[in-house]
Amino acid sequence: MKISLNWIKDFVDLDSKMEPQKLADLVTTRTAEIEGVEDLAGQFDNMVVGKIKVIKPHPDADKLQVTETEVGGGKTLQIVCGASNIYEGMYAPVALSGAMVKWHGEGDPVELKPTKVRSVLSEGMLCAGEEIGLESKEHGIYDLKGLDVKEGMPLSKVFLRDDTVFEVDNKSLTHRPDLWGHYGMAREIAAIIGKPLKKLNLDVEFPSKGESPDIEIRDYDLCPRYCGVIIKNIKIEDSPQWLKDRLVAVGYRPVSNIVDVTNYVMAELGQPLHAFDKNFIKKGIVVRRAKKDETITTLDDQKRKLDTDMLVIADHEKPVAIAGVMGGENSEINDGTTEIIIESANFNPQNVRTTSARLGLRTEAVQRFEKSLDPALAETALKRTCELILKLCPDARIAGPIADVKKIKITKPKIELSVKKVSSKIGVPISQKKCAGILTGLEFEVAKKSDDILEVTVPTFRATKDVDIEDDLVEEIARMYGYENIPAEVPDLPIKVPRRNKQRTLKHKARMILAGMGLSEVYTYTFYGEDIMSNALPAASKLQDKHLQIENPLSNDQTHLRVSLVPNLLKAISENLRFMDNLQIFEVGRTFLETGTYFPTEDKWICGSVVFPQKAKIEAFYEAKAICMQFLNKFLKREVELLNPKDEPPYVHPSRTARVVVGDEEIGRIFEVHPVVLKNYDIDAKAAMFELNFTKLSAFEEPTIKYKPIPKFPGLDIDISVLVDRKKTVKEVEKAILRANEKLIRKIKLFDIYQGENIEQDKKALAFRVLLQAEDRTLTDEEMAKVQKKIFANLKNLGGVVRGT
Repeated sequence: MKISLNWIKDFVDLDSKMEPQKLADLVTTRTAEIEGVEDLAGQFDNMVVGKIKVIKPHPDADKLQVTETEVGGGKTLQIVCGASNIYEGMYAPVALSGAMVKWHGEGDPVELKPTKVRSVLSEGMLCAGEEIGLESKEHGIYDLKGLDVKEGMPLSKVFLRDDTVFEVDNKSLTHRPDLWGHYGMAREIAAIIGKPLKKLNLDVEFPSKGESPDIEIRDYDLCPRYCGVIIKNIKIEDSPQWLKDRLVAVGYRPVSNIVDVTNYVMAELGQPLHAFDKNFIKKGIVVRRAKKDETITTLDDQKRKLDTDMLVIADHEKPVAIAGVMGGENSEINDGTTEIIIESANFNPQNVRTTSARLGLRTEAVQRFEKSLDPALAETALKRTCELILKLCPDARIAGPIADVKKIKITKPKIELSVKKVSSKIGVPISQKKCAGILTGLEFEVAKKSDDILEVTVPTFRATKDVDIEDDLVEEIARMYGYENIPAEVPDLPIKVPRRNKQRTLKHKARMILAGMGLSEVYTYTFYGEDIMSNALPAASKLQDKHLQIENPLSNDQTHLRVSLVPNLLKAISENLRFMDNLQIFEVGRTFLETGTYFPTEDKWICGSVVFPQKAKIEAFYEAKAICMQFLNKFLKREVELLNPKDEPPYVHPSRTARVVVGDEEIGRIFEVHPVVLKNYDIDAKAAMFELNFTKLSAFEEPTIKYKPIPKFPGLDIDISVLVDRKKTVKEVEKAILRANEKLIRKIKLFDIYQGENIEQDKKALAFRVLLQAEDRTLTDEEMAKVQKKIFANLKNLGGVVRGT
């Protein structure tokens, strides 16, 4: 939002010696953040009024003309111009050397310098309105005819741009509906600098009898107050220059006198208004909910479909405006308008915001109504609008009294304030007189009840979801006292060691381990849509019934809370394979399982994936297994078993999977992704994954680390290659090897798996390195041979064939 300091000066006398930036800093620390300070006069630096004395044809261009233009101080410049609307004696804006202009109103401003145009020197530029930031309905050079100007006059004085504009951060005004206009901001500035606020004295009278609009409100919850008045003998024309200049300064585009007045009052008081052409309103105003599938074409020429939750302003035949959002094209002011109805109403803020969001239509009116405007402001703004219209249209007359339909009680809440509490909360001693002075300056009414207690009456413009309790008043006093005036002291509080958040610590540990192993962490949404869901979890899946559906999803791809990290991780894989042919990624996130009770089951999971090209001579399952087991070894430091699968989800390959078990607790699975699921995601690659229940992992007690001395005697390695049935698990083979001698066999490491040529189709070759080591002696060749013989026998009993014996 933009605030003009010249406009502020209508209501408070600013010290001419105070720099605008200093005032902006004070407003930032006391009230709302000022994001920028713009000197509007700077826009017209090196620009003056010029008078064209002579126009001659250009010697080398048919469409160009050469002018001699007086720019003041007895100086005449030769300027080349291509516009067709110039004439001798014309007063026009002239940009001198060093001015910043936009060529044809487009692009960024560029610095003007003398230059030759088709061999003729041009020492300046005759400007069109759009080239120097002025609104103009005419094409060509901006004609200053009719204005009190003379050659050499600075343009900043011609267009009253000797102003400074504050750019206010809208987010800092969210809780302050009273600050969405210049009058409210002037009230704050007056309190900040200690100057009196000039009251808004309205000079307008309304007839006690006459014609008033017929108003019917059918839903007082959505419209607690609606004011209207009829004005006749209107003449639609351009607004005077002073009005245009003020609107342009704060970012509004001038349209016509009536529309400009409604925008002017909104910018001044913060109350949106709307003007209807009375001839288009049939029988009166009806404030009602929209009918199902009802449509309206709004002022932006867009046809919009409404629903029954939206509030409309209608007549007895059709909707003519969307309440609090935008007016309709079927009742707008036009050049032939002679009678108008001015609307000033109070609408339900939640309904206005919801309607705006559903329609995708955000306007200046929406920004104000959604903040909970003061109901009393509706009448004040209507009177101010009438006052200005009567000034701009001398022949206009108010047809009758204001029609004010309402079902709302405008109250001023009373709050008791303890001065001791103020001092305690702020941390500095503040007198009762000081507290009362600050609050009075902000237009609160203050009465003394005792030496400690003040009874504070909250004005209506601060009583709409802003100041409700005593702490709100403490905040008012603190900000006006000045936070920078409160000494920064560390409070005298006992120091306590914060409680350890075990799961957060372990989550950080898990992420660091996986990242250290070369995996990249990804983040996906906790939602997915039915398309992604069905790709990995078909309708027949048991997990389908465990989903929680979102009542108001942001989009069609965020309709359900996830029950597994796998679907979104597969989507991430599919998208990333466009740029690389192999991936190693992981995610730590929550899942949500419907339990039929009030809350779903929320568990944290770790899901990792490895992806390789189809032609790669790598078994994706075993790569995923290696990563998972290495992670668990570093994270848990406990014995982990891999067991045969049972009742696996549909995204798991039926024969290439294993359950991960620690003790008696199943904590996850390692698996290749089902080929059908890969096809659903358009993944043409080998992909294997592991998913671990991090909630269960973090519940395990950390094992006691015991010292183990370095072995004193060397060990012996035995390499064994065995051919076994494909269905035999590595774990079964390892157990058979270990049974040969559990005391001497210290380590069994699988270092190769082979399936392919020269091996039967239902067989696989496993290669192990077995470490034999004794604690009290060096093993002899006879002892090694004995253990080796026993290992071979155990493997044969398992159905294996030992290779190379």
